[in-house]
Amino acid sequence: MERMRRIEFFFLLAALAVSPAMAQVGHGGVTRVFSCEIDGRPVFGDTLPKECYGRAWVEKVNGVTVYREAAQPTPAESAGRRERERQRELASREAAKRKQQDDALRERYRSLADLDARRDYEAAQLDDAIAVARADERELAARRKRLDDGAPASKDNPMPDSLARALVYADEELARARATVEKKIKERDELRQRFESERRRYIEITATPAVGQPAD
Repeated sequence: MERMRRIEFFFLLAALAVSPAMAQVGHGGVTRVFSCEIDGRPVFGDTLPKECYGRAWVEKVNGVTVYREAAQPTPAESAGRRERERQRELASREAAKRKQQDDALRERYRSLADLDARRDYEAAQLDDAIAVARADERELAARRKRLDDGAPASKDNPMPDSLARALVYADEELARARATVEKKIKERDELRQRFESERRRYIEITATPAVGQPAD
Protein backbone atom coordinates (compact mmCIF):
# COMPACT_ATOMS: atom_id res chain seq x y z
CA MET A 1 0.00 0.00 0.00
CA GLU A 2 2.79 2.36 0.94
CA ARG A 3 4.53 1.54 -2.36
CA MET A 4 1.39 2.49 -4.34
CA ARG A 5 1.21 5.84 -2.52
CA ARG A 6 4.82 6.58 -3.47
CA ILE A 7 4.11 5.80 -7.15
CA GLU A 8 1.04 8.06 -7.16
CA PHE A 9 3.06 10.86 -5.53
CA PHE A 10 5.75 10.52 -8.19
CA PHE A 11 3.27 10.88 -11.06
CA LEU A 12 1.72 13.89 -9.34
CA LEU A 13 5.11 15.62 -9.22
CA ALA A 14 5.70 14.77 -12.90
CA ALA A 15 2.36 16.33 -13.85
CA LEU A 16 3.16 19.52 -11.93
CA ALA A 17 6.50 19.76 -13.76
CA VAL A 18 4.89 19.98 -17.23
CA SER A 19 5.93 23.21 -19.03
CA PRO A 20 3.41 26.01 -19.70
CA ALA A 21 3.81 25.40 -23.43
CA MET A 22 2.69 21.79 -23.02
CA ALA A 23 -0.19 22.90 -20.84
CA GLN A 24 -1.33 25.23 -23.62
CA VAL A 25 -1.12 22.35 -26.08
CA GLY A 26 -3.43 20.37 -23.86
CA HIS A 27 -5.94 23.24 -23.82
CA GLY A 28 -5.73 23.92 -27.54
CA GLY A 29 -3.65 27.12 -27.20
CA VAL A 30 -0.88 25.95 -29.52
CA THR A 31 0.86 28.39 -31.84
CA ARG A 32 2.82 26.56 -34.55
CA VAL A 33 5.05 28.60 -36.87
CA PHE A 34 7.26 27.49 -39.78
CA SER A 35 9.92 29.90 -40.97
CA CYS A 36 12.91 30.23 -43.25
CA GLU A 37 15.11 33.01 -44.56
CA ILE A 38 15.30 34.10 -48.19
CA ASP A 39 17.95 36.67 -49.11
CA GLY A 40 18.02 37.88 -45.50
CA ARG A 41 14.22 38.22 -45.34
CA PRO A 42 12.30 35.92 -42.95
CA VAL A 43 9.29 34.05 -44.33
CA PHE A 44 6.66 32.66 -41.92
CA GLY A 45 3.60 30.42 -42.13
CA ASP A 46 1.43 28.12 -40.06
CA THR A 47 2.42 25.45 -42.58
CA LEU A 48 5.73 25.29 -44.39
CA PRO A 49 5.70 28.05 -47.06
CA LYS A 50 6.46 26.89 -50.58
CA GLU A 51 9.27 29.44 -50.70
CA CYS A 52 11.02 27.45 -47.97
CA TYR A 53 11.09 24.16 -49.92
CA GLY A 54 14.68 23.01 -50.28
CA ARG A 55 15.95 25.65 -47.84
CA ALA A 56 16.89 25.49 -44.19
CA TRP A 57 13.75 25.99 -42.09
CA VAL A 58 12.58 25.66 -38.49
CA GLU A 59 9.35 24.71 -36.81
CA LYS A 60 8.40 26.39 -33.52
CA VAL A 61 5.59 25.59 -31.12
CA ASN A 62 4.69 28.46 -28.82
CA GLY A 63 8.07 30.05 -29.57
CA VAL A 64 10.05 26.88 -28.82
CA THR A 65 12.00 25.29 -31.69
CA VAL A 66 10.87 21.70 -32.08
CA TYR A 67 12.43 20.84 -35.46
CA ARG A 68 15.18 22.07 -37.80
CA GLU A 69 15.63 21.09 -41.43
CA ALA A 70 18.96 21.63 -43.14
CA ALA A 71 19.06 23.22 -46.58
CA GLN A 72 19.17 20.83 -49.52
CA PRO A 73 22.55 20.99 -51.28
CA THR A 74 22.75 22.68 -54.66
CA PRO A 75 23.83 20.59 -57.68
CA ALA A 76 27.29 22.16 -57.44
CA GLU A 77 27.52 21.32 -53.73
CA SER A 78 26.39 17.75 -54.37
CA ALA A 79 28.96 17.39 -57.15
CA GLY A 80 31.66 18.79 -54.88
CA ARG A 81 30.71 16.37 -52.12
CA ARG A 82 30.84 13.42 -54.51
CA GLU A 83 34.23 14.53 -55.79
CA ARG A 84 35.60 14.81 -52.23
CA GLU A 85 34.31 11.34 -51.45
CA ARG A 86 35.89 10.03 -54.65
CA GLN A 87 39.22 11.63 -53.73
CA ARG A 88 39.08 10.15 -50.23
CA GLU A 89 38.35 6.70 -51.65
CA LEU A 90 41.17 7.07 -54.16
CA ALA A 91 43.59 8.16 -51.43
CA SER A 92 42.53 5.20 -49.30
CA ARG A 93 43.15 2.74 -52.13
CA GLU A 94 46.51 4.35 -52.90
CA ALA A 95 47.54 4.09 -49.25
CA ALA A 96 46.56 0.41 -49.15
CA LYS A 97 48.48 -0.25 -52.38
CA ARG A 98 51.55 1.57 -51.05
CA LYS A 99 51.47 -0.45 -47.83
CA GLN A 100 51.27 -3.67 -49.80
CA GLN A 101 54.26 -2.62 -51.91
CA ASP A 102 56.26 -1.59 -48.83
CA ASP A 103 55.56 -4.90 -47.11
CA ALA A 104 56.66 -6.78 -50.24
CA LEU A 105 59.85 -4.67 -50.41
CA ARG A 106 60.70 -5.50 -46.80
CA GLU A 107 60.25 -9.20 -47.49
CA ARG A 108 62.22 -9.15 -50.74
CA TYR A 109 65.40 -7.67 -49.27
CA ARG A 110 66.87 -8.46 -45.86
CA SER A 111 68.97 -5.28 -45.89
CA LEU A 112 70.13 -2.42 -48.08
CA ALA A 113 73.28 -4.37 -48.90
CA ASP A 114 71.10 -7.27 -50.05
CA LEU A 115 69.22 -4.90 -52.39
CA ASP A 116 72.46 -3.50 -53.83
CA ALA A 117 73.84 -7.00 -54.40
CA ARG A 118 70.69 -8.04 -56.24
CA ARG A 119 70.85 -4.90 -58.41
CA ASP A 120 74.50 -5.50 -59.33
CA TYR A 121 73.83 -9.15 -60.19
CA GLU A 122 70.88 -8.41 -62.49
CA ALA A 123 72.72 -5.49 -64.14
CA ALA A 124 75.73 -7.74 -64.79
CA GLN A 125 73.46 -10.34 -66.40
CA LEU A 126 72.08 -7.71 -68.76
CA ASP A 127 75.57 -6.35 -69.50
CA ASP A 128 76.60 -9.85 -70.59
CA ALA A 129 73.50 -10.17 -72.78
CA ILE A 130 74.25 -6.78 -74.36
CA ALA A 131 77.83 -7.82 -75.08
CA VAL A 132 76.64 -11.01 -76.80
CA ALA A 133 74.03 -9.10 -78.83
CA ARG A 134 76.63 -6.55 -79.93
CA ALA A 135 79.02 -9.31 -81.00
CA ASP A 136 76.23 -10.83 -83.09
CA GLU A 137 75.53 -7.41 -84.57
CA ARG A 138 79.19 -6.93 -85.54
CA GLU A 139 79.37 -10.37 -87.12
CA LEU A 140 76.19 -9.82 -89.13
CA ALA A 141 77.39 -6.39 -90.23
CA ALA A 142 80.67 -7.93 -91.44
CA ARG A 143 78.77 -10.66 -93.30
CA ARG A 144 76.54 -8.03 -94.89
CA LYS A 145 79.62 -6.11 -96.02
CA ARG A 146 81.16 -9.22 -97.62
CA LEU A 147 77.95 -9.83 -99.55
CA ASP A 148 77.89 -6.22 -100.63
CA ASP A 149 81.52 -6.41 -101.75
CA GLY A 150 80.61 -9.39 -103.93
CA ALA A 151 77.84 -7.55 -105.72
CA PRO A 152 78.52 -6.46 -109.35
CA ALA A 153 80.07 -3.02 -109.58
CA SER A 154 78.48 -2.22 -112.95
CA LYS A 155 74.81 -1.71 -113.68
CA ASP A 156 75.36 -3.54 -116.95
CA ASN A 157 76.21 -6.69 -115.02
CA PRO A 158 72.95 -7.77 -113.27
CA MET A 159 73.04 -9.06 -109.71
CA PRO A 160 72.29 -12.78 -109.38
CA ASP A 161 68.96 -13.52 -107.73
CA SER A 162 70.62 -15.63 -105.05
CA LEU A 163 72.88 -12.74 -104.04
CA ALA A 164 69.94 -10.31 -104.00
CA ARG A 165 68.02 -12.65 -101.69
CA ALA A 166 71.08 -13.10 -99.48
CA LEU A 167 71.46 -9.34 -99.15
CA VAL A 168 67.78 -8.91 -98.19
CA TYR A 169 68.07 -11.69 -95.61
CA ALA A 170 71.30 -10.22 -94.24
CA ASP A 171 69.64 -6.81 -93.87
CA GLU A 172 66.74 -8.40 -91.94
CA GLU A 173 69.11 -10.30 -89.63
CA LEU A 174 71.18 -7.19 -88.98
CA ALA A 175 68.05 -5.17 -88.19
CA ARG A 176 66.90 -7.83 -85.70
CA ALA A 177 70.32 -7.90 -84.06
CA ARG A 178 70.36 -4.12 -83.66
CA ALA A 179 66.82 -4.19 -82.23
CA THR A 180 67.96 -6.81 -79.71
CA VAL A 181 70.85 -4.60 -78.60
CA GLU A 182 68.52 -1.60 -78.17
CA LYS A 183 66.01 -3.72 -76.25
CA LYS A 184 68.63 -5.03 -73.84
CA ILE A 185 70.03 -1.53 -73.25
CA LYS A 186 66.51 -0.29 -72.51
CA GLU A 187 65.97 -3.19 -70.08
CA ARG A 188 69.20 -2.32 -68.30
CA ASP A 189 68.23 1.36 -68.00
CA GLU A 190 64.79 0.43 -66.66
CA LEU A 191 66.36 -2.02 -64.20
CA ARG A 192 68.66 0.67 -62.83
CA GLN A 193 65.77 3.11 -62.48
CA ARG A 194 63.64 0.49 -60.71
CA PHE A 195 66.37 -0.41 -58.27
CA GLU A 196 67.12 3.26 -57.59
CA SER A 197 63.43 3.84 -56.81
CA GLU A 198 63.28 0.74 -54.61
CA ARG A 199 66.48 1.77 -52.84
CA ARG A 200 65.10 5.22 -51.95
CA ARG A 201 61.85 3.73 -50.70
CA TYR A 202 63.66 0.99 -48.77
CA ILE A 203 65.68 3.61 -46.92
CA GLU A 204 62.46 5.52 -46.11
CA ILE A 205 60.50 2.56 -44.76
CA THR A 206 63.40 1.09 -42.78
CA ALA A 207 64.13 4.42 -41.10
CA THR A 208 60.96 3.80 -39.05
CA PRO A 209 60.40 0.05 -38.58
CA ALA A 210 56.94 -1.33 -39.25
CA VAL A 211 54.90 -2.51 -36.25
CA GLY A 212 56.26 -5.82 -35.02
CA GLN A 213 59.48 -5.56 -37.05
CA PRO A 214 62.96 -4.73 -35.70
CA ALA A 215 65.03 -1.89 -37.10
CA ASP A 216 67.73 -2.80 -39.64
